[in-house]
Amino acid sequence: MVPSLGRSWLVWACAALFFGYQFLLRVSPSVMTQELMTDFHVDACALGTLTSFYFYAYVLLQLPVGTLLDKLGPRRLLTGAALLCTGGSLLFASAETIIVASLGRFLIGAGSAFGFLSCMKVGALWFPPQRISMVVGFTLFLGFTGALSGSYPMSFLVDALGWREAVWATAGGGIILALLIAVVVRDHPSKNLRTYIEQHHAIGNPSLSIWEGLKIIINKAQTWLLAGYGIMMFVPLAGFADVWGVPFLVQVHHMDKQSASLSTSFLYFGVAIGTPLFAFLSDRFRQFKFTLLGSALGALVPFMIIVYGPDLPIFAVISILFFAGILLSGQFMTYSIVTEINPLSVSGMATGFQNMVCLLSGVIFQPFIGWLLDIFWEEAYENGIRLYSSAAYQMAITSVIVALLFAVLASLFIREAYPERE
Repeated sequence: MVPSLGRSWLVWACAALFFGYQFLLRVSPSVMTQELMTDFHVDACALGTLTSFYFYAYVLLQLPVGTLLDKLGPRRLLTGAALLCTGGSLLFASAETIIVASLGRFLIGAGSAFGFLSCMKVGALWFPPQRISMVVGFTLFLGFTGALSGSYPMSFLVDALGWREAVWATAGGGIILALLIAVVVRDHPSKNLRTYIEQHHAIGNPSLSIWEGLKIIINKAQTWLLAGYGIMMFVPLAGFADVWGVPFLVQVHHMDKQSASLSTSFLYFGVAIGTPLFAFLSDRFRQFKFTLLGSALGALVPFMIIVYGPDLPIFAVISILFFAGILLSGQFMTYSIVTEINPLSVSGMATGFQNMVCLLSGVIFQPFIGWLLDIFWEEAYENGIRLYSSAAYQMAITSVIVALLFAVLASLFIREAYPERE
């Protein structure tokens, strides 16, 4: 019989709230692209580089953060991470040069690097393996709820107060979260629950050095297939929704900024709804592979309509992006697979490796899409900044379609890994 998980869900909720908060900070530049280009006097490629500094820190720290979580536990690390996000936000909001602004985004990314991995470590330590896919689902539900807050509501805050004041206003959330985490979160569950979890894990909890654990992870062919699938599937979120979706919809589908930010919010709303739904379906049918393949194939259709279709009314765009978000959410079952195929003692490192590779999509594709826009720019200006045509945006966002095609290919070679133990 499974021991009570009431305290487990409380500890997880604190970690998941921080994950939602860092998501708000991550996506907020999407509703202030024009303001940032104007204030810092930069083009699209430079703006993509500025926003991607978040991902530079996030990606670089995934393996170290995973290792630290395996060795130290989540409580102290999450508390410090929340304070680091606050400090980075304050620096970003007060920056007068793009270099200082980039440093602020880098610090936000460094703090955010602890968000999802801490949730997964709490899941591995506080929940039996049969509950991990549901923990992933609910974690991402709260995370993408934070993304909703960083898009549509944030656009009104930016218009009402200015982008700097809006970022200042969000910075205080990190202090509140740090206090909550310090009071509620603990590193380990009760002895009975801990014993139950270790007995029901596929590989158990062997004592491994950092190097031994890393070798186990990187020597698995499935590790690299899951990572390749993950980086391609994350492009619609990191490349489109986080930065370039709002200006794309403004230019191609002739929306105002609030309507465009509402539309990209519904992409994240779809992911938030779809992730626990796919977790439920995976548990119901006791399979992960069909989830990954169906997610990649299904997401292609709505994105092709958005990128290549006719000028659509706002309701149609919102509906299509919401549906795309639901379909994209199946990708996050990769984290359940990673947790299942690696020892419990290196679950943080294994999840960190997967997350590191997935988030490389932001490092690569945010400036890459900006570079493509500059390549296809037709030398037009508006209010002193470059104006990109609908055709330029369509050519640049085609990279999202190509990424999804590669994800379909990778999913064909991923093996089933659903846990068979009860």
